[in-house]
Amino acid sequence: MASRTSPLSPITPARKSAWSRRLAAIADKPLEFKPDFPEAARRWEAWWRFESARPLLVCPVPKRRDINWSKSFDLMDRPAEWLAVRRRQVESTHYPAETLPVIRADIGPVAMAAFLGAPTHTSESEQTSWQEPIIRDWDSPPSFELDLENLWLRRVLALAEHIARDAAGRYLFCFPDLTGGVDALSNLRGPDRLCMDLFDRRDAVKAAAARVVDAWERVFAALHEIPLAHGAGVIQWLNTWSSVPHTVPTCDFNALIGPEDFGDVCMPSLEEQARRAGRCAFHLDGPAAARHAEALARSPHITAVQFTPGAGTPSALAKLDMLRLVQKARKPVLVFVPRDEILPLCDQLDPRGLAVWPTGVATPQEADQIAQSLAKRFP
Repeated sequence: MASRTSPLSPITPARKSAWSRRLAAIADKPLEFKPDFPEAARRWEAWWRFESARPLLVCPVPKRRDINWSKSFDLMDRPAEWLAVRRRQVESTHYPAETLPVIRADIGPVAMAAFLGAPTHTSESEQTSWQEPIIRDWDSPPSFELDLENLWLRRVLALAEHIARDAAGRYLFCFPDLTGGVDALSNLRGPDRLCMDLFDRRDAVKAAAARVVDAWERVFAALHEIPLAHGAGVIQWLNTWSSVPHTVPTCDFNALIGPEDFGDVCMPSLEEQARRAGRCAFHLDGPAAARHAEALARSPHITAVQFTPGAGTPSALAKLDMLRLVQKARKPVLVFVPRDEILPLCDQLDPRGLAVWPTGVATPQEADQIAQSLAKRFP
């Protein structure tokens, strides 16, 4: 286990306060690839407080298509080459309105399962990764302790160092998908067996989720310490800047269970992640997951909610009641939405706590037109 002087040691109030001071200082200075970053950062802070003057816009769009736009999994063991590819992508992207330039230390979804020992495979052709379950039974589960020699953890920390040295004053360091405790368990155990475990070994699952959060905390801490030590800002994949440390936990497993199980098994570890981080934007993915919005709205620890309508159900307008429920609790929402639904969505939700990430935007000109339309509609 890492010593308490290591970047991988647990979060303390003093460390978190220091991170906030550094993040606030970084937010006051322009970035090379986002000269108006201070203004955008102030608008994001207003969004977190449910005080935004208008809906915010996240819409990164390539300025050119003739470069390598992959995640470059094949270069992860050669960080300098990997960074050169990703830096070219930043240089070749248009960042309208509140969209921010980032490079993500990305090894695919549910990185915590990889860090905790699940054999992990990447596909360059499909641009994703997956893990093999390792928990055979709850009588002899893994320790859920971080192994500092874990290949995937070492790769991410090495990528973080390379990004951080290059990012300061230019762009932001973006976290990998650390996910939530139960989603990590779903990959470590297998979702079908984990569903059965809720009947047979519920207490063991809840205890294991808490142990995953302890491991998550150490990675979360390290991925703040490394960039901030080099003067680089830290952000999550939702592009939601925050001058307070924040996390984006996922619980895609919740699509397989009902509200009672979600509240009893999943929410405690999710709320603990949110409490330890400072702020939390929960990733709510798809119509089956939307039934858990009421629990998220009630929780004092869930700060914001991001909603993805899901495959086969592209319309965010179909979930207006759910989004209003979240906003009624003064929790801002970030909604993935088809570009032709942006203005109808904005007209029916509270702009003080609304951000949109449009899909189907092909050119910088289209992105700028959306930004102009929002500015005109909400002067």
